[in-house]
Amino acid sequence: MTKRLVFWALPLATSLALAGCSAGSSDQVPNSSESTSPSDQQGNADEPATGKTLDAAQVENIASKLLEGDPAVQVIGNEQMQPQLSAAKNAKVPDGIKPEKCAELNAKYTVTDLTGSVAATSTSSSEQMGKVVQIFSLTDEATRKNVHDALALDDLEDCETVTIEQGGQEVKAQRQILPLAVKAERSLSMSTIMDAGGGQTLSSVAVQALDGNNFVLVTLQTGSMQPAELATQAVELADQAFDEIKAAQ
Repeated sequence: MTKRLVFWALPLATSLALAGCSAGSSDQVPNSSESTSPSDQQGNADEPATGKTLDAAQVENIASKLLEGDPAVQVIGNEQMQPQLSAAKNAKVPDGIKPEKCAELNAKYTVTDLTGSVAATSTSSSEQMGKVVQIFSLTDEATRKNVHDALALDDLEDCETVTIEQGGQEVKAQRQILPLAVKAERSLSMSTIMDAGGGQTLSSVAVQALDGNNFVLVTLQTGSMQPAELATQAVELADQAFDEIKAAQ
């Protein structure tokens, strides 16, 4: 595992299980004036989803706008995303998480099947920060319900500190659910501080939010900023994504 941990296109599984640490091989990868707990933002999965499903061009256009001006920006459209989502569908939930009950908690709140969506990803990578913004316009009600239910996680149940085995190494991660307000019917934000070895730590924040048929995942990671600073930027990007989604509908 490199000093700069890597993101991959397996949204909920990545951010809930490892919050930014993945098994990938490439080095690339809020304005919260009111604090709201995840449970305060919960909607009803049985209610009809609101908002139109976006097409591939719309989703890619939104993803491309969110990191404009950032260094080394890459945008992956729906055509390239679909093979990744198909591969992720049958992927095993990451193992090597200790204590064992924390691995069970991760499995309970993991969604690996997002094939029922139109998707796009925008990434930016620099020495200071890695950013990933993923937009999913959900086309399947079962997928929407699975995402909706996964975002119900509101208690880490004594799993704030976990050990993750990856590449033959054990990495300690300290995690915290952040009570942040996002412009969505349901959201879950989590910060993670990981020991990268050599006296270095890596901080990441993942903001996941669902509104109607549209799901947004923003993940930021750095070795030089604290989670509170990352959270502000992550929520701003998530809110901007939903503003763009509503404008496109």
